[in-house]
Amino acid sequence: MMVNTTATMIKVLLLAIIAHAAMGLQGAVVEPVLQAWQRSIAGAGAFSAATILTSPIDVIKTRAQAPGQGSRNSFAVGLHMLRNEGFSSFFAGITPALMMAPAAMVQYTLIDPLRARYPVWLAAIIAGIICISIKCPFDRIKTLMQNDRQQRTMGALFQETLRDSGPQGLWTGYIATLCRDLPYLVLKWVVFAQAQRLLSIGPIVDTIPLGTRNLLAGAAAGAVSATAVTPADVIKTRLQLANGASNKDGASSKPRASALGVTREVLAERGVFGLFGGIGPRLARIPIYTSITLATFEAIKDFFLRLQLAGPGAALGLAAAAAVKSEL
Repeated sequence: MMVNTTATMIKVLLLAIIAHAAMGLQGAVVEPVLQAWQRSIAGAGAFSAATILTSPIDVIKTRAQAPGQGSRNSFAVGLHMLRNEGFSSFFAGITPALMMAPAAMVQYTLIDPLRARYPVWLAAIIAGIICISIKCPFDRIKTLMQNDRQQRTMGALFQETLRDSGPQGLWTGYIATLCRDLPYLVLKWVVFAQAQRLLSIGPIVDTIPLGTRNLLAGAAAGAVSATAVTPADVIKTRLQLANGASNKDGASSKPRASALGVTREVLAERGVFGLFGGIGPRLARIPIYTSITLATFEAIKDFFLRLQLAGPGAALGLAAAAAVKSEL
């Protein structure tokens, strides 16, 4: 009996020493730095969540910008889709959209290290060019699927594009996409950083949770950037549709369009307002998309940072404390 009591006391003493040492190790942890794979996961999670949630608005935007819509507004376009094509049409192109996740992972993996070394606008341009170059083929196929009344598969559109235009056809609208996305990315990251600073001043910090502040900052960034680059988005969409896959007879019905030609066509059809076609659903989608993306990105990064702050010391300390409790 005496031997068992003595052994228990020694065990408790050793566990207490381990717990104390572990807590000391936790207190010595310096500011953590996220690994590239952690930022990649954060970027992929943020992109996927925002893409799925805002897909219906994106499809309506593409349809509203397509030729032949006349004066129909975005609500009428959406109602027509629902009546004639069913609810699933609002998720047309979701597969190639989600396949752009690696491009988003590259952007979000690079943006923090680049922001630490360069101004925000330059960091956004560098990360943006790499991201756009990777995602452009999937963006093109996504746009074709969103406006395809024949509901062809991604594989069929991919094969038809290669047959009609060769590999370079997958990068149709690349320059227009750069003209749209680079200003968008610069404005998004600059406005987001400024909005975060403004929302971290004075009593706002105590009254609004961090996650909510990131959502608000992301919405502001999305609204400003989406409005500024809508003309480039209209031209990009028209280019990708005009130079789309062949028609159902297997032949391309039009010569390849140019950005200048598409701009003239839009101006002739609808005037200057035509360059802002789909602005309604775009303003409905992009602020939501950007706020979800940036807030989710920050939340997942914060999760990894908390794990690093806790560190192995905290885990060891909690385990030792639990063992002490069980022994007592």
